[in-house]
Amino acid sequence: MSLLSKIRVANTQRCVEAEVYPCSHEDMVIWQRRIHAPYIAPKGGIGSDWNWPALFLACQFSEQALARQAIAFQIRVANADGDAVPVAQAIFTLPYHWPADPAQSCVFVWFIAATPVEALRAYGIQDRFSVLAPLLDTAIQVSLSNVLGGRIGLHAAAGDSAAEGLALEQKYRNCQLRQASKNKGFFRFPFRRHDGRLFYFTDADAVAFAARQGDLR
Repeated sequence: MSLLSKIRVANTQRCVEAEVYPCSHEDMVIWQRRIHAPYIAPKGGIGSDWNWPALFLACQFSEQALARQAIAFQIRVANADGDAVPVAQAIFTLPYHWPADPAQSCVFVWFIAATPVEALRAYGIQDRFSVLAPLLDTAIQVSLSNVLGGRIGLHAAAGDSAAEGLALEQKYRNCQLRQASKNKGFFRFPFRRHDGRLFYFTDADAVAFAARQGDLR
């Protein structure tokens, strides 16, 4: 399957052209200055305290030390002037231990973010977009292209409140991601314990999910 070339406008049947764009550290810096700092950080909540350039460099360093890749990308649409505007971005690594079976590998999605409506308006985009499915689909396509069967994994950040964390978990369940059972181990030793907030797609799950995004290719 190919990467998506369109994205759905939220709560409508419409789609607009979009691009999956591989990112550099410079792109992370621009996101931090033009989107995160003015529009995400002041609101608080999950991800509001993230420093994307630092996260990108940390992932590059730590993953390369373990013979893995760290990849960042944005989903971009064009405004009326033809300028590319990011509507979401993510950082993931591969090959990483698959949450359902650490003996197998997957693409692991570490960080994701969506551009707030206020930022979209400021940069000339009047629509809102459904971005979670395209982000997951991109991870699936990278998994498939690297002979990982489409398997992906991710960790749902806990948030500042129980309600915020539970809401994020439900979003992942709504995408039919499976939730791994909590255990006493680590999913990133020695920093992150297995806290029951790991989600994943099996090979079959991933292919089925990607097929449902076929109208966006």
